[in-house]
Amino acid sequence: MVSSSMGSQRSANDAWSPYSTGSTVDTIQESCNCSTGAEGILDPEECDPKSGQCSCDVGYVGLQCEDCEESFFTNGTSGCLPCACDSYGAVNHLCDSSGTCVCKTGVYGPKCDDCHPGFFHFSSTGCRPCQCNNHTSNCHPQSGVCLNCEGNTQGSNCEECRAGFYRSPSSALGDPCVPCPCSNTSSNGTCHTDGRGSAVCDRCLPAYTGPQCAQCSAGFFRRDALCVPCDCSGNSDPRGPPQICHPQTGQCLSCINNTTGPQCQLCTPGYVGDAKAHNCTRPNPLLPPTPVQTTTTTTTTTEAPTSPATRSTSASTSGPKALPPSTSNTSSLSPTTTQALLTSLGSPTDNTTAALTEVSWTQFNIIILAVIILVVLLLLGFVGGVYTYREYQNRKLNAPFWTIELKEDNISFSSYHDSIPNADVSGLLEDEANEVAPNGQLALTTQGNCYKA
Repeated sequence: MVSSSMGSQRSANDAWSPYSTGSTVDTIQESCNCSTGAEGILDPEECDPKSGQCSCDVGYVGLQCEDCEESFFTNGTSGCLPCACDSYGAVNHLCDSSGTCVCKTGVYGPKCDDCHPGFFHFSSTGCRPCQCNNHTSNCHPQSGVCLNCEGNTQGSNCEECRAGFYRSPSSALGDPCVPCPCSNTSSNGTCHTDGRGSAVCDRCLPAYTGPQCAQCSAGFFRRDALCVPCDCSGNSDPRGPPQICHPQTGQCLSCINNTTGPQCQLCTPGYVGDAKAHNCTRPNPLLPPTPVQTTTTTTTTTEAPTSPATRSTSASTSGPKALPPSTSNTSSLSPTTTQALLTSLGSPTDNTTAALTEVSWTQFNIIILAVIILVVLLLLGFVGGVYTYREYQNRKLNAPFWTIELKEDNISFSSYHDSIPNADVSGLLEDEANEVAPNGQLALTTQGNCYKA
């Protein structure tokens, strides 16, 4: 009994002895207990002979591979999965049961592999916050350039004002930009600040000037909230100041060429013409008629003394016919006429210009027509003279001629003419009785006229 009990106790104590027999092997296999079916056990038939540790797959730990190893997690539906935390962005390689890693400052994501919004430059030290002057919370995750700047700002750090906005030099970069006081109708709409911090428009349109382009330039005036060119009818002084009209009313300040009016559109009093055509001239005054000097003279005759009766009779008779004393009345020129006459004599150029101006177009055409008629008459006279001279020469060449024949007993005359074939030569010699031959020969039969050789 004792031996058997001792044998059994020995068998129990020597279960892990190397000298154990086949029955001992069966006991070891029962002690590994790796056949539980856990998904982490790599081989159910293998275990550590001392500790009974089962052979586990990667990511599993525990005597029977029932737990997940560090840097692994399980969600209860699958086996142990690696955490895969980013070595730069995660604090360590551990994660929770959902696989979320513990991230460094500015880093986010389940695996801590990206910068959180508002941070950039992912590195081993984490992410740096965006430098956007509180005008946005987003920037490029690698370069850090600010995105979607607000407050009318722009730039890589939202430090600049957008076109058409400005910020006073005394304002902080975190303050928003305000609109420029520059109208698009008078400027390009952009501005900058001067040394005093006031807004000044960058460029004014041609018709405007001033710090905010709110004033009209020289040569322009304001009408209906716009600057329009001055209208002086081309009669402003080019050598005068650039501002040729009032900037508010548009009235011209200095008119030349003898013009006047708000737009220099009228001729100055005393001048005539068209101011817009620049031909205002002084008219040529008509000379007044020469005054007739009239002198009335009364002649007084001294008579011899007469009786009172005679004097009274004479006085009563000649009283109504008595003439006033000798007076001399000379008509004088009025001051206005004298001034016009002196002006006319002192400016012959203006008088000539006025006279030429008064010649109308119809009068000019009449003068041209008269000149043409005169030239035609001269040409006709010249042609008639040439024709008359030619006729005279032809008649001279065709004039009749006489032939005188001297014979022993008489003298005969003969006349021939091409244009007068049957000329009557009777009467050529009226003193003598002559006979005319049928052939037109005239025979002298006077005995006294016969000469012999």
